[in-house]
Amino acid sequence: MVSTMEPRGRASGVWFSVFVSLSCCAVVLPVGGGLLRDVNLASASVSEAYSHKDSATTLYSADNYLKCTSDHHITPRSTNEVKELIQLHASGDQPVKIRATRRGFHSSAGFVCSGSRGSSKKQYAETDASSGKETDSRAASFTVLLHLMNRVVAVDVERYRLTVEAGMTLLELVNAAEAHDMSVPAGALSIYSNLTVGGVIMASGHGSGGSLGNLVVGIKWVNAKGEVIVRDSQTEDGVKEVRALVGGLGLLGIATEITLQLQPNSRTIVEVRKGLKDTNMVADVKNILERETPHVILFWRPDFGTYKAVMWTQLSDKNRGATTLPKDYPNGKIGYMVPVDDGFASDWSELLVKWEGDEAEESASADELNADICNLSEFLHDVSIFFDADGTPIEHGIIPTKYAMVADDCTPKCFFHVHHMGMFIEDTEFTIKMSQLDEWIEDVKRIVKAELVEAEARLSKRYGNGKVRRCMPPGYFWFRFGQGNKNLLSTAAGSEDVVHVQWTHVHSALIPNKLPKQSRVAETLEQLTLCKYKGRPHWGKNNERIFAHPDCKVRDNYPATNIAEMQEMQNQHDPKRVFEPELFQNILQKTGPEYSELCTLHFWCYCKDDAHCPAEHQCRPSSSFPEYKTCKLASSDYQHGEL
Repeated sequence: MVSTMEPRGRASGVWFSVFVSLSCCAVVLPVGGGLLRDVNLASASVSEAYSHKDSATTLYSADNYLKCTSDHHITPRSTNEVKELIQLHASGDQPVKIRATRRGFHSSAGFVCSGSRGSSKKQYAETDASSGKETDSRAASFTVLLHLMNRVVAVDVERYRLTVEAGMTLLELVNAAEAHDMSVPAGALSIYSNLTVGGVIMASGHGSGGSLGNLVVGIKWVNAKGEVIVRDSQTEDGVKEVRALVGGLGLLGIATEITLQLQPNSRTIVEVRKGLKDTNMVADVKNILERETPHVILFWRPDFGTYKAVMWTQLSDKNRGATTLPKDYPNGKIGYMVPVDDGFASDWSELLVKWEGDEAEESASADELNADICNLSEFLHDVSIFFDADGTPIEHGIIPTKYAMVADDCTPKCFFHVHHMGMFIEDTEFTIKMSQLDEWIEDVKRIVKAELVEAEARLSKRYGNGKVRRCMPPGYFWFRFGQGNKNLLSTAAGSEDVVHVQWTHVHSALIPNKLPKQSRVAETLEQLTLCKYKGRPHWGKNNERIFAHPDCKVRDNYPATNIAEMQEMQNQHDPKRVFEPELFQNILQKTGPEYSELCTLHFWCYCKDDAHCPAEHQCRPSSSFPEYKTCKLASSDYQHGEL
């Protein structure tokens, strides 16, 4: 579907330049080299050198929604150094908080912070302006940076097992696996290559139809007593602790080495189906899951009424001899996250500033801006995912498993790097039961329709009914699928099949005192998914307000026995709660939110009264689900009522 309106002006060329930028970058990026085994090389790698005002005591998340401030940053190079650090600082009487992470961490929630945590949403445009939360000032806070612990520790060629340090990135992992004639199973990996193995496993990260956590057969870790513990998931004693560690947010200690069950080096069939109508989307994907492959991601635009299905099917003895195999592309790879051209980044930023800055659709170019946003969003929704070495899109083909899911490292020019793009990525994910997906999708359609109807009413008043189309911001909803598991704090804990529902949209970082356009969609949908569907928010994604809802508590969405077993484990390995972040304490105690002026703007709360919203907004019931309050543009009721 293409907007019926012809875009005009400089901004109108932006959506076309996306094609040039993405097509170019997808073919010129070389695949990463071998592991960064040398300490000096590792310390100078692009990913770790990147920072946005990082200092000796402050870290910013990659998307720059969150900053963490602690008393000390320490960079160990071995398990023994981690042990010595903990023994030195956690054995005394003074309260201590220790959290392990890395620079440019991928989390917008404060679980990574050992000290204070704050919103950097305003700080991007206004130096020294921020909103934050302080932890107990009596506790000394230590941030342990694990990026130098990124080596291969052991290789078991016969059993296809690889033991790696927790700071290794996913790109380094697939390179290491290939170097030893192995591969990580298709569907197990997250798409972004610069996540770390330890971070993905401890935060319950996943692919679709699998996860790295499912591949864990052993973990070496250091508890709060400074004890180095090695556990094998295939032993009766070890499986209990591995279940607490995988998806366990590092509450028991710092994982330093992880043993993964991999497989022989392989190839994978990839396929992209575009322009699919969403009328029977759930039935369609169930058919794919049952008859074709468990490894599928859906990218959905409810405002367009269409979705895209991306599928991975690993070649095996069962399907290798099929007569209908697609073409083999030995140099093909996923091109999902590529460095963004400087010119396009500037154009995109300019377009978003103009579009989001015109909240009430009052500017002289409101029609052009909305047409441009719709065209850009539509193109991004339809863009190819896989490419051959010469840039040719691959819609159906066979490529090496190594390149099938993990994209090249786009740092420091990824689309979510605020310093490069001038925009924030709002990235929210919940895990719900597969049996709930049909109803959840209908609720999303209802929410999106209600918000767009109000926006289109304002545009129709100026330009006439149906003359200007209004869309959601650039981005998409996407779904990944999985099975229930026995890990205590995994978002998929339980016996039922699950779906990870996620929405990712971009917003300007250059207008920090305003809410993103269509923010009421996110505010309503977050509360609905948490409360009605008992959704479990991803520990690494999401903003703090989700974990501090006044009525619907995250703790209640997990089995009480799982929480009790985790606390029992903590009593054994971390009785002083050295590794327990304040945000998790709040979840256990069911506290929050802490209301403050503009707290909705900074993603700390859902509004309770007008003071929590930015200027010209009021705290009002959601148009689609009035049991949830959201910040609404004050003039919208008046304008809508005049029509």
